[in-house]
Amino acid sequence: MIKSLVDHSPDPVMLLRDGMIIYNNQHAADLFGVLNKNALISSNIFMSVSPTSLLPFQQLLLNQKQGSTVNFEEFIFYRHGGDCFEAEVKAIPVLFQEEKAVYLLIRDTKERKKTEELLLQTEKLMAAGQLAAGIAHEIRNPLTAIKGFLQLTEDHHNDTKPYFEIIHAEIDRIELILSELLTLAKPKEMKFKVMNKVKELLEDVTTLIETQAILNNVEIVTNMSSCTPSIECDENQLKQVFINLLKNSIEAMPDGGKIIIDLEVIQNSIQIAFLDNGPGIPDHLLNRVQEPFFTTKEKGTGLGLMISKQIIENHSGRFHLSSDAKGTSIIVTLPITYPGSEAVNI
Repeated sequence: MIKSLVDHSPDPVMLLRDGMIIYNNQHAADLFGVLNKNALISSNIFMSVSPTSLLPFQQLLLNQKQGSTVNFEEFIFYRHGGDCFEAEVKAIPVLFQEEKAVYLLIRDTKERKKTEELLLQTEKLMAAGQLAAGIAHEIRNPLTAIKGFLQLTEDHHNDTKPYFEIIHAEIDRIELILSELLTLAKPKEMKFKVMNKVKELLEDVTTLIETQAILNNVEIVTNMSSCTPSIECDENQLKQVFINLLKNSIEAMPDGGKIIIDLEVIQNSIQIAFLDNGPGIPDHLLNRVQEPFFTTKEKGTGLGLMISKQIIENHSGRFHLSSDAKGTSIIVTLPITYPGSEAVNI
């Protein structure tokens, strides 16, 4: 009976007696990195527990042995390959082969924590969107009046024209920030159509950004597959993403450098990699650069990367950022569209 419960449990389960594993299911074998279910039997569970978790884990087993109610507790374990993982554990006293044993239920917390993180990020985005819409509308109205009166005043002060040009430039920048805030609050309707010119789109974007690259002593190198399959996309939105990623790389290399754009077909996807050899993003900031309003730039809005990621995900694609002292890499993966697929608007 107990064996059947263990074998049919959707979670990793072990039966212990005095710390020795006397039975387990295949899920437990998979979790601890062994192929054969029986490979764990007769091994000591304490050998797979991290030293930092050993005393609390022993206390957990002792508590259940004494009849205390034991809830799920988190511990760190080692797999047979050597890497560690966090898991929540519940110990239940049972009878196995007419002797006392411990029914140990183990759940890897990685997926749960990933889901919690995703929910938290979603809540942040919703709050940021509502805040952004309010700020944008409140600023845009007085800004329109300021701009109008500035133009009237400018006509009567030709001698201070350079100052007015600076003011206009700063107002334009405020309007750009407001547009990004409104995009965050209410993304533009995406008009999807099937396109087989991703290579040409990247070449257009590269040509557009090349002047800024030259001025900043940055070389852009492209390695693109000569033939790219069709994808279903909003061309303008993708162009916005590519421009934003290239501008970020250029601005990250004030002393010059190189950007490599790789375009290749991998299985059922088109993969576009943007690689630069800048100083990279410090580890303590890497997880924050995609948060709303977080920026390391003096004049940044903290929205560009987040909006870019959102656009790629709206295309059913993937957006992966990594960075170290040798540079930053952003890989965009977009699914290939096969003949017969229909474009949609979202």
